[in-house]
Amino acid sequence: MTKIAFIGFGEAAGLLTDGLAEAGAEVTATYDILINDPAKAETHKQKAASKGVIAAAEAQQAVAGADIVISAVTSKEILVAAKNVAPHLKAGQIYMDINSASPEAKREAAMVIETSGADFVEAAVMDLVPPHGHKVPMLLAGVKAEALTATLSAYGMNVKAIGETIGNASSVKMVRSVFMKGFSAILLESLVAADKLNAADAVLESLQVTYPDMNWKTLASKSMSRLIQHSKRQSEEMSSVAATLEELGVEPITATATGARLGWLADLELVEVLDTLPETYNEFLKILEQHSQNA
Repeated sequence: MTKIAFIGFGEAAGLLTDGLAEAGAEVTATYDILINDPAKAETHKQKAASKGVIAAAEAQQAVAGADIVISAVTSKEILVAAKNVAPHLKAGQIYMDINSASPEAKREAAMVIETSGADFVEAAVMDLVPPHGHKVPMLLAGVKAEALTATLSAYGMNVKAIGETIGNASSVKMVRSVFMKGFSAILLESLVAADKLNAADAVLESLQVTYPDMNWKTLASKSMSRLIQHSKRQSEEMSSVAATLEELGVEPITATATGARLGWLADLELVEVLDTLPETYNEFLKILEQHSQNA
């Protein structure tokens, strides 16, 4: 049975754990820096315990004996995580980095990990983890990408190896993010502006006529709710997207603007003050209006 450990245990790691465990893999432990935060450590431990996973007090404990170590932190912490884990890895282990980061950041992390004798494989997550869970599409790159693809496919994961060169998978992911996160930012900005005219419904109804195959009101409601949760992470990721475009010789005009708009929402810190997330885009807009009045 394949033994898997996680570095970072947020939403994505939790959902992957659920699917992998159900498919027969053994998720043994996780190390998350929340363990060192008195205000959040207990919640983290309870989450891990509910999934049958040990909440390790340090990285060394988490990765000991694991066949695959999956790094699921944030884009800013990719190198920090690699440096923390590398001294405790050994030959035969695979370190799989699923974080959204630039190709250069992936290559730097790979160099750190490979000094331990372990193998580094980058994974580009190509869709939202919910609702796919561990079956979310991923592209893998690295010397052990083919071998890892075979192992994870046996547990139902939707993975595809695209070569041995670190950076190739993340490049595809970053280019995709120009559209995906740009789309969210455009929809956000359009709705906020339309709300100033009491015309949010009218704008979405017009889009429905132009693009009838999409349910725009449902899409807007789901998108705005998720942005409250993830705008901070996504705005940070756009820095990696911009860096990737610059490496490709493309001026990151849209990527930079997307990061700024998502960062604007993140700076409101709505996720910290809301008891429940809005279920509709109109509820979302009312929350923004109330926040503006109270500011």
